[in-house]
Order: sequence, then structure tokens, then C-alpha cells
Amino acid sequence: MRNFIYRTFLIMAMALIASPAVEAQRADPEDPANVTLGNELLKKVIAARGGSKYSGIKTITATGQYTPFNKGMSQIPVQFLDIIVYPDHERVEFGKGKKKDRRIQVNVGNTGWLYDGDNEVLKDQSSEQIKNYAEGQEYDLDRILRGEGESASVAIRFYGKEELKPGERADVVLIEPAPTRSIYLWLDRKDHLPIKLIFEKTSGGALVRQEVRFFQYVTYDGVLFPNIVDFYRDGIQESRVNYQSIKLDLVVSNEIFSKPVSVKAIK
Repeated sequence: MRNFIYRTFLIMAMALIASPAVEAQRADPEDPANVTLGNELLKKVIAARGGSKYSGIKTITATGQYTPFNKGMSQIPVQFLDIIVYPDHERVEFGKGKKKDRRIQVNVGNTGWLYDGDNEVLKDQSSEQIKNYAEGQEYDLDRILRGEGESASVAIRFYGKEELKPGERADVVLIEPAPTRSIYLWLDRKDHLPIKLIFEKTSGGALVRQEVRFFQYVTYDGVLFPNIVDFYRDGIQESRVNYQSIKLDLVVSNEIFSKPVSVKAIK
């Protein structure tokens, strides 16, 4: 879930750099056993998160605080409400109370709209914004684990072990949604919960290393979610999402995803 927050503010995170700073144990990419092991590890992650209850989620309604960072320094946090209806509906609101104090972004399939309360502007998303949103979904943890958008072209294998700190390593699974896109999922070797995602993305003509880190797993409605999610760009923190509540499979009206006829009709 939290896909949207992940992708709206930094439109999510990407690939382990070829020459890591710490000693690593690489698995043989040609060994079929590592394909089997990679898939087995993902199954263990799903089981650790909640098994069939996790993989069967239909809707997510989450609240919390989004904190932007500037040059690694935290700024003023903003309240958010994130509503997801799988497979392709999402509405995120930032701020609360009066319309002028809120910002709303809604995506439905290949369409979307925005409301800027500061300027009282309601408009359709641009093709570039919709493209960025769709691309960001490929790097969303929950969509990866739950197989949202999964196809036969997705390659998965055990990549090896990476050092977390002296004497402690993480299992790393390489997930390739496409030949040119790689996602490295670091897993705790004891409880199999995700520690972080690492990937690269082109920005301004240059490759940028992005990282999403997961902390403080808490059970909500029988499913484990990280309560804190941090986002880094080339090693510098850009934002933090701190969840305050997560509710699963609430009934969600389709009306909230429809673009209002005017600013006055915003609810």
C-alpha cells in the first residue's frame, strides 16, 4: 500500500549500485537454484506479513504524517489520508479541515486529477504525471509482494547476502519487472520482513540511487505493516512517512475517485 505516498513524493525507489561499499556474498546468477530460492524467500515474506490475509487485501485506508526533508533536515510534517482500492484506484489527501488547507491527488487506471487547495485549482493530471505514477507502482513494496501487475516477464532470483552491520547480514532478492529495471529487496534473515528496497532511476539525464527503508512493523487487522518508511536519494533523506492507523477492506465509495465538477463540489 502506501504505494501512493511512496511514489507521489519521490515517486519511489531503485537498484543496487554495482560496486557496493561493503563486502557482499553474491549468488551465482546462472544457478537455477537461486531462482527457486528467490521465489521461496518472497513466499516467506508474504507469510510473515499475514499470509492469505495480506495477499487478499481489497482496500486500504491509512492515516499518518508525511514529513519532507530539505538537505537531510526534517521540515514541518503534514497529515495525510491514503485510500487504495486494488487494483488501480487511489486517493491521497494532504492537510485536513477546510478545502483551502488540503491537497488531493486521485489516480484511476490511466487517468487522474489534482486539487490544490492553496490556489483553489482543480485540474486533470498531465500525461507525464500519470506516467510517473504508473512507473512508481512498479517499485511499491506491497504491489511487488502481492503480485499486482505481475506478468511472466518479471524475473526473480536470490541475489546474495549484504552486510547490515558487523556480524549481521540481510538476504537480498533481485526483482526485475523489465530487463532495464532492477529492484533489490533486503530481508531480515530471522523474521523475513523487508528492511529496504534499493533501485536506480534516471533524473535529469543521470542515474539516481533511491532507497526506501522500513521500520517498526505493527499489526493492523491481522497484517504486519511498517509504521515508519524513510526515503533516500543518493544517500540523503528526502522524506518520512509515519503511519498512525491502517484499516483493511473497508467499504469505499467510487464517488471519492470521480473528479468533481468544480472546486465548490470538493468534499
